[in-house]
Amino acid sequence: MSFTMRAAKVPPNSASLDEAKNRVFDLFRTACRSLPSVMEIYNLDDVVTISQLRSAISSEIRRNSHVTNPKVPPPPPPSAILAFVDGLD
Repeated sequence: MSFTMRAAKVPPNSASLDEAKNRVFDLFRTACRSLPSVMEIYNLDDVVTISQLRSAISSEIRRNSHVTNPKVPPPPPPSAILAFVDGLD
């Protein structure tokens, strides 16, 4: 799973604000769908719940909700989210 995430190519910038928002929603959706696998890989069942991880991801996205320039660098790839989960330990 992590190899496919590292191999994914991400365009450098969004063309418009709508495209940037859609990319962030796609990132959130992908991250939330991969949470059960992350929980299993890192044995996080005793440490944190899926809803807590989902909340942490959404709070990181909300932290940057004030950005209105689509030329801002794209959101982190899903592999960065896995690194974020490692930091929760």
